Amino acid sequence: MPRSKPTSRTRLLVGVLASAVLVVGCGDARKVTPAPASPAASTATSQGPASPGTASPGPASPGTASPAVSSPGVALKLLKTDPETGPVGTSVTITGSGLPSGKTAQLIWVTQDGRYDTKLDNNRVEFYERVFKEKRVSLGSAPIDGEGKATLKFNAPEDFGEVHDLYLAVDGQDVAKGGFRLNRTYTVSPREGPVGTLITIKITGVGWKAFESTTALRYDNKYTGFITATTTRGTAVAQIRASGPVGKHYLSLDGASHTLPYLNMQQSPVAFLFPYRAEFNVTADAGAPKATVDWPDPSAISLADATQRTTLTGKAVAGAAATISPATGPVLTQATFRATGLPANSTADLVWVTVTGNDLFGWKLSKEKVSEVTIGADGSVTKAVTIPDGLGGWHALALEKNQVSLVDAPFFIERSLIEVTPSVVKAGAVFNVHLKGVGWTEIDNGVAVTYDNAYIGYACGFASYGDVVVPIQATGGPGTHLIDLYPMIYDGGHGKWPWQYNMPLLTFAQDHPSLALGYKLPAFRLAIQVVE
Repeated sequence: MPRSKPTSRTRLLVGVLASAVLVVGCGDARKVTPAPASPAASTATSQGPASPGTASPGPASPGTASPAVSSPGVALKLLKTDPETGPVGTSVTITGSGLPSGKTAQLIWVTQDGRYDTKLDNNRVEFYERVFKEKRVSLGSAPIDGEGKATLKFNAPEDFGEVHDLYLAVDGQDVAKGGFRLNRTYTVSPREGPVGTLITIKITGVGWKAFESTTALRYDNKYTGFITATTTRGTAVAQIRASGPVGKHYLSLDGASHTLPYLNMQQSPVAFLFPYRAEFNVTADAGAPKATVDWPDPSAISLADATQRTTLTGKAVAGAAATISPATGPVLTQATFRATGLPANSTADLVWVTVTGNDLFGWKLSKEKVSEVTIGADGSVTKAVTIPDGLGGWHALALEKNQVSLVDAPFFIERSLIEVTPSVVKAGAVFNVHLKGVGWTEIDNGVAVTYDNAYIGYACGFASYGDVVVPIQATGGPGTHLIDLYPMIYDGGHGKWPWQYNMPLLTFAQDHPSLALGYKLPAFRLAIQVVE
């Protein structure tokens, strides 16, 4: 759709009030028609041309960090930005005048660092909110000529979307200000395939403010889940599977304030965030695909924050250390516990540390003796163990003497699929999805379930010690029907506005509060066959 040329008033607003929410050159959002579907991958932007390149799922900071500067009482000059809006990769020219001649001007891009705020209380991780902290980064520098003019060029960074402040700084002081609006781009690929085809949705330029920071996905007008980019600097990647009978199906990526689709966004204060729509052509139903498990991106999982590791004390006698190998796996994993630096020629109890209880009546730390071990003359012990069947998440194996811990080591119980029974079922009958290793914290105690890409509810594993059986009624006509179980965030009473909770978080693989705490929560891709 052609865009009207920005007026001088629009340019002034972008330059001087770049931190405000603006509608810049977006035309009438109600009249925007998305690009037509095609069998090939399709990319579109909320404004302007397609992004010139492909961005990584977890982009780095857009530039070199620059310290905050202050210019009390100094009137800032107005920077000219050309163009004023565009997607990631747009070539932008910044021009300033009336600047100190003979100096060097540094170009500053103002952005945000995003993270999830969680707290550990009574060996349980609580989720609170998303936190964004302003950050200034340098995009380069240029000399100021004898007439006080400077021109700088940069490519719009892969970053959070919407308006970013731009400054020129001289000798550590801001002297001029402008702005650039980073538009969204959408890619949906592929555009056709049989039932069960994995569809990848990629968005760049997701914002960080309320309404701008969350996108909701509908499939054939059924709510599937929501998309975020809190820790991935505005770039979101989600995957769903093609469902439904042979023929065309319709995806809508809607603006969302509470993780849910905002259907009349065109009448909202952020009317420029109009929906992006795409078609997918289901070409065949070749029968129920095999069950698969989609794990998070390993590079997104961090083990750095041990302060929020549940059941782990981290205390040890002087010089003692312990490890478990492997350190992660499903229930009943065969592992080896090793410890050194212990009191020589003595005995100790090897203890599994977990929790018992539920959300309604509370919970407590629980210890189960695995075996008695003998510590050798060199102060070491090696013991083969079978990881107990119980709650998923972070646990500890501890060596104790007279109920006092000598040393402990963490072990992460992964979620695992036991079975889907029956897998061939008549419409109206009930089938069961059986999982093990579901956890107990607000970031891992449940799964959000979709049926043919329609969200139907969630299941919790705390009270049942990680053993989850989800009974689902088979619906729809004869053929293949898909069941997907996604990570979610549980509504434990701590999560803050503007989100709703217990919803499928479709960007779990790169952007979920559990990742920074070393959790590895997958999506389960299952299917049944409905018969007459």
